[in-house]
Amino acid sequence: MKRLLPFLLALSPSCLTWAQAPTNHERRYELRPDPNWPLEIELGSGDYRIVTSASDSIAVVYDEGSSGELRKVEVQIASGHGRNHLKIAGPKKNFYAVIEVPRKTDLRVRMATGELSVGDVEGNKDIEIRAGNLELNALRPQDYAQADFSVRIGDVYAPLFKTMRSGFPRSFKTVGPGKYHLHAHVGVGDLTLRTSKI
Repeated sequence: MKRLLPFLLALSPSCLTWAQAPTNHERRYELRPDPNWPLEIELGSGDYRIVTSASDSIAVVYDEGSSGELRKVEVQIASGHGRNHLKIAGPKKNFYAVIEVPRKTDLRVRMATGELSVGDVEGNKDIEIRAGNLELNALRPQDYAQADFSVRIGDVYAPLFKTMRSGFPRSFKTVGPGKYHLHAHVGVGDLTLRTSKI
């Protein structure tokens, strides 16, 4: 069974918060953001994919499953006062969620630990993970005016920028003809930049 919760924003701010117990089915929470504002995302530990949506809405999809470890997931989605905001706090183990965003979205993401994969999202990107692996897909260097990438401890694999670096602090910057800015940082872990889509 799916539960679809659309929220259409008016002029006033809107906020959505849930904490759910497991019911052995997929959860889907959806909100239509203001396209003029960036999307700020706070993620707890887990595995996440950010993909493009077929609509102009933000959506969070995850399966609560039957494991006792998935006993509580908190999702907050809000829009107003010059920002779109999404926060997900799930269990520390075995949590996986897909975040759907409009194709043209400016992203600011801060994540604790785990795996994060970002798909074909067009716009400015400011993404940092304290520990884990970050994979940026469908990148086009020509889209960016400035781009910087860094890993404090770990590896950077960026064949599209002709870069492969490993070990302790690794970073590089590039400039290009585009209009967007890209910042990606991993504290401890690996950073991968790809041209292919997910």
